[in-house]
Amino acid sequence: MASLLTSLFQFLKQNDLKTIIARLNSRDTHPVVQFIKYGLCGVAATLIHTGIVTVLSIWVYPAGKGMLVDGAPLTEALREHNLLLNNTLAFPFGLITAYLTNRLWVFSPGKHHVFMEFLLFAVIGAIGFFPGLLAVKWLAGHLHLPSTVAQLGFVVTSFLVNFVCRKFVIFKG
Repeated sequence: MASLLTSLFQFLKQNDLKTIIARLNSRDTHPVVQFIKYGLCGVAATLIHTGIVTVLSIWVYPAGKGMLVDGAPLTEALREHNLLLNNTLAFPFGLITAYLTNRLWVFSPGKHHVFMEFLLFAVIGAIGFFPGLLAVKWLAGHLHLPSTVAQLGFVVTSFLVNFVCRKFVIFKG
């Protein structure tokens, strides 16, 4: 890992901004840069996903601590249920955002037909999604932590599983 970071810093020192940006926009780039690009795509997908969860949690299926439902306090069981439901409803939107940005900017497509590529991407997304839901259930339901903390557990769990699987199973690298 140290040698990867050293070579990245050498590249940054030896090149002008135009070359660095061109390399950043290339799929054939330094592994650390690729991981950073993947992270940025993940941020975009997370913003979409979490934005939808937030909207749903406020206006459709209440999931915030201390919220009222029909004038009565939201129970922990209903809050946990609604948070899981809201994450499930938001999942396809974050998945599509992640797929498009990863395909266009991070990884080289072509290892599989586009339909198979998306199917694998979705399956791997689900593989990362369900442990993330378990993190939400455990953090919100058992530890009674705020929804924002549970959401962070979801994001971290999903991110780690997805990067490795997508890099080595779906795309050419």
